[in-house]
Amino acid sequence: MKIYLVFIINLIISSLSFAQSEVVIKVANVIGDAPNGRMPLHTGLLQKQISEKIYKNTKGEINFEILPGKRPDIPVFIMPDMTAKGDVIQATIVLSLFLTRVPEMLIQSIPFLFESDEHSRRFMNSEIDNWLSKKVEKAYNVKVLGSFHHSNAASVNSITPILKVEDFNGKILNDFSESWQPLWQNIKPKEITYIGYNDAVNGKLTEDGVKTEVTIGMLQNNHSQKLHERYKHLTLMPNMYNIYYTVLSTMTYGINYRLFKKRALTAQ
Repeated sequence: MKIYLVFIINLIISSLSFAQSEVVIKVANVIGDAPNGRMPLHTGLLQKQISEKIYKNTKGEINFEILPGKRPDIPVFIMPDMTAKGDVIQATIVLSLFLTRVPEMLIQSIPFLFESDEHSRRFMNSEIDNWLSKKVEKAYNVKVLGSFHHSNAASVNSITPILKVEDFNGKILNDFSESWQPLWQNIKPKEITYIGYNDAVNGKLTEDGVKTEVTIGMLQNNHSQKLHERYKHLTLMPNMYNIYYTVLSTMTYGINYRLFKKRALTAQ
């Protein structure tokens, strides 16, 4: 019994000391430099602002250390699981498409879901956004601190102009995301393939004999896929599908609940 009491007392003292010193939380993210270029910089700036605000609001007690993106030791698709484990990283800033255990997230990928940039911003912290956050917390055993908007227009490269949605009718189409399937209930392409980014970079969409007439993708990837060599027409669609979620290890959140709840997230 004495040994047990001594252990509990030491644990309480250690917890109090930990809470009073600077808490460093390593945050993984998908933004960073790569051989093919850099992801949009404004998202990185938002992450920096989040980090600075938390540091300021906790008077330096919590340091959100944003790690460089595209790290081979922290693969994007297992970031939420690594966050839940909490040893290498304790938080993650991850876009909704990588939260695959919550299929409802794909609603954000449906084209033309939002009418405008301002409309998509109203989604954040809405009843639906909070509902999805609860599902993420349950599926990954993490705490969702919040979400922020990352506007990414989809690009449509085609051999003939695409001026309206009906222009997809009768075309051989390569779709970058199966979440666009609701669009094809009324619009009927001749054929739909799902050639991914890695294959596209190796020429699958531009090589001799390719049948594809229209390909949907991300604008920043066009140069590496050399789509302009075959697809002479480019259309940008204001499809605001990329909303990022900041998730935290539940253990880290629990230990530092006072700081996060009372100061980091509520102070203005």
